[in-house]
Amino acid sequence: MIISGEIKNIYEWYAKAGPKNRETQWIKNHSALEFAKLVLDNSFENDIKENILNKISNNQNIVFAIPEQITRLDEYNGGQRNHDLILYAENETEKIAICFEAKVNEDFDVILSKKWKEGYKKNSNIHNRIRNIIDSIWQKSQIENYNDLRYQLLTGLFGTIKFAEKLNIKKCVFCIYQIQVDEKTKIKKTENEIQKLLDCFNISDKVQDNSLSGPFKTKNNIEFYISYLKREKITE
Repeated sequence: MIISGEIKNIYEWYAKAGPKNRETQWIKNHSALEFAKLVLDNSFENDIKENILNKISNNQNIVFAIPEQITRLDEYNGGQRNHDLILYAENETEKIAICFEAKVNEDFDVILSKKWKEGYKKNSNIHNRIRNIIDSIWQKSQIENYNDLRYQLLTGLFGTIKFAEKLNIKKCVFCIYQIQVDEKTKIKKTENEIQKLLDCFNISDKVQDNSLSGPFKTKNNIEFYISYLKREKITE
């Protein structure tokens, strides 16, 4: 697997793809640093093939990876999604994009109803953005049905879809990558929020390690999946 910028170790990742606020984010037991270590580990590529790609399509080859990829969500100001990592995979007949959101104990931003209230501020585009996201994913306009969803999960999923659309890829996966750093890691909190998202698709799937839900289809006929992987941090 080739990582953009020819990143081969944690020092090059820090220099070429480190988080915006290195002092507070590039620290032990924080998702930015711990996720980078896991991606650089030799087992990562086979893990993704086994638990995501092989469940969707045969003989997929991961061509490249890009940390901290930015995808525009819409034409409004401030409409962008910062992916922790994207993977581009292909075989002879189809392509698949995987976009990652890594977590240790961080939240998924506020719930949608609270984000909606922020949209009443002057010159805000939040209402238009939320309507666009809901319409694309569910083809429905009843925003109140999704009030309890975390905003970052919605933009993470929608950003994955928009990234696939940009590259004319017809299949994509939004992967929430939970990293357990110790026995106090708030894993259940993450899983509960993902479960709320899955429940909005009226399916019986339960969130568990290595789960892959889908396929679902967008308004523009993009096939998408939601993956959840839970991994222990790499100890030094």
